[in-house]
Amino acid sequence: MKIIDIKNFIEFHKVVEKHSSSNFVFRGQQNFDWELIPKIGRPEFSKNVPSYFKEEFIIRSWLRYSGHLLKNNPVDEWDELTLGQHHGLATRLLDWTKNPLVALYFATFDLNENNDSAVFILDFQNSVLQTKEYNPFDKDIKVSGVFYPKGLSARVINQRGVFTISHEPKLSLEKILSDFTFTKLRIKGKAKKNILRNLEQYGINEFSIYQDLDNLSNYLNRFIINKELDQID
Repeated sequence: MKIIDIKNFIEFHKVVEKHSSSNFVFRGQQNFDWELIPKIGRPEFSKNVPSYFKEEFIIRSWLRYSGHLLKNNPVDEWDELTLGQHHGLATRLLDWTKNPLVALYFATFDLNENNDSAVFILDFQNSVLQTKEYNPFDKDIKVSGVFYPKGLSARVINQRGVFTISHEPKLSLEKILSDFTFTKLRIKGKAKKNILRNLEQYGINEFSIYQDLDNLSNYLNRFIINKELDQID
């Protein structure tokens, strides 16, 4: 996997310009050392899950309790995974986006200068899973790849969301999708604060991404604090 160091927004933009066609998707991660492993396969989660808790059972339980909260009902397993993933449930999906600025936000919003973060660029060669042909939990068919979710959630739309699914969620995705090309950008920790300011200029912040009242409050609180800090500087 090719690794490129990024020290400021301009360097990021120059790299992204070379990855602007429709066959590229982007993912931001807060820690550079984290692998491309979905939550349900990460050691800190999977090692504590009893063997009888199958992923389908977890999804069904989530649906049983969430039905009265859903604006749109899922029609198949792919919809169920999409909704669960976007609301924090551990699944075999990873979130990606067609918008590189959204990925950069997720990589930098923690503001920890001592911690480099990462933006992954995946060239999936416009090879998209035809979800009607597969059951994501089919043990006999190794279903892995990129798929486009339905617009069941405002978050999916706001983030221009795309997903990858892993038939072996404990393995890093680049090992599973070995025919695709991955590029990893190392976002330097000391660059995060200025990059977030650049993203704000382009209208990328927690409210624009999540579009809910809680994150509107978070955004305004942060805006007020940062303005005061700027005046002190």
